[in-house]
Amino acid sequence: MLRGRLLAPELLRAFVAVVECNGYTPAARYLHRTQAAISQQIARLEDCVGFDLFEKPKRQLKLTEQGKVLLDYARRLLSLNNETMEKLRPGVVSGTVRMGATNFYATRVLPSLLAEFSDIYPAIHIDLEVGIADEMQRKLGPAFDLTINAFQGGEGNGVLLRKDPVVWAVSKKAAPHSKQPVPLALLPKGSLLRRWAEETLTAAGKRWVVVQESSSVEVLRASVLAGLAVGVFQEATISDVAEIRSLGPEDGFPSLPSSEMWLERANRELPRAAKCLYEFLLEQLPPWE
Repeated sequence: MLRGRLLAPELLRAFVAVVECNGYTPAARYLHRTQAAISQQIARLEDCVGFDLFEKPKRQLKLTEQGKVLLDYARRLLSLNNETMEKLRPGVVSGTVRMGATNFYATRVLPSLLAEFSDIYPAIHIDLEVGIADEMQRKLGPAFDLTINAFQGGEGNGVLLRKDPVVWAVSKKAAPHSKQPVPLALLPKGSLLRRWAEETLTAAGKRWVVVQESSSVEVLRASVLAGLAVGVFQEATISDVAEIRSLGPEDGFPSLPSSEMWLERANRELPRAAKCLYEFLLEQLPPWE
């Protein structure tokens, strides 16, 4: 029997992501983890193999010679892992999975994961719909097999994937927040963030008016960038936009609650295709630590 230290797939996946995403922060965003968690995984991998993967200073992300060798093997091992799991599953799994997800997950997190899932299960079709919080809750079961949805702290069921601060946002080049009533660009009614925005401003005695409504976060961000209105976003959706800044109590805007993202499955027997996707997402999107 062969003896030796095993290279954990999650550590190899973090290493490959840091290289291919060209940084710890984008890798963390891609893998749906915190930057600290990715840094810890790289440190654990270096401890396991016994050498540095990146030359110093590590912020330049230049691979050492051993790191280059490991990168090649890591890619092959991850590919072989997927191939092995597919071979071990008896029969060809087919069917349609109906899934709802928030805009952030549907546009930034799931596309690359679903491409990988499709390589493993080419006969499974995924019907992915971008949904609003209240609507997705109603559809889970009757219309959706799975959802990734936003909840207020402690209200979700299933698997907690992440927690995100929710912030007021404006263009650095405009001041719509100084207008009365405050012009808002918001998701449609039924959105958790919209409800928080309206309730918080009303409780603070601020007058407000919705000047733009869209189910697209990209459209709302563009409106905020143009100076049209104040937006309300999960911080992760605007962290890469340098021209947008957040507002706080010092600007006269009360703090907003943090949102929680939960992976939920319908409370019924799932089709085999949906079970496969659920298990795959649990592996790729580990519970929030």
